[in-house]
Amino acid sequence: MNCDNCGREINEPLHFCPHCGAALHEGVTSPFQDLKLTFLRVDLSGFTQMSEAMIAEDVMAVLNEIFGIFVQIVESNKGTIYQVIGDEIVSIFGLDLESGFAPHMAILTAEEMFNRVYNFNKKGTLKSPIGLKVGAEIDSASIFDMQQDLRNALILTKGFRKSQILQKNASSNTILVGENLYKVTKGFFSYREVGEFVEESFGVKAYEYKLKLKA
Repeated sequence: MNCDNCGREINEPLHFCPHCGAALHEGVTSPFQDLKLTFLRVDLSGFTQMSEAMIAEDVMAVLNEIFGIFVQIVESNKGTIYQVIGDEIVSIFGLDLESGFAPHMAILTAEEMFNRVYNFNKKGTLKSPIGLKVGAEIDSASIFDMQQDLRNALILTKGFRKSQILQKNASSNTILVGENLYKVTKGFFSYREVGEFVEESFGVKAYEYKLKLKA
């Protein structure tokens, strides 16, 4: 099909022209404004060391097993898997408006993931143990096409960037949350202030969640 606005050809089933940004279907005119979402990014630490000690097939088997567990944890806590990028998984909480306490569920999701990885390491299957580096933050988002596959939706937010900065600066086996998430959940969870991380003039104030691993 061709865009009615700019006339350029479009080969994918999209709602907005990738060339000029015009809506391609009637009724797609405005986003859901100011929807507060919690963005959770989880990255495997120690993955390189683990993969170097294993054959490729075994590495993929481990990733599939761990991420399969993570998907179950996210969905059981009313979250939505947005992307899996290599050894990183990105999820969103708050799309289900009836779920309630989405920010708190995101924190509990991360903690459950840590406990499952901790138990996974205890089995002794891996020659080199793995850990997690987690970043999470609340931010407003405007979403087009929320009723269809979220992976094809256009999500306009700073939440992805903020959670990415936090995740990148987290030490192994650490959860860093942004100021918005801290303010909403500090009455339920314990944190310590870490400071501000700045990347390309984009600053994020960070707080470390006091992780409680189950023996």
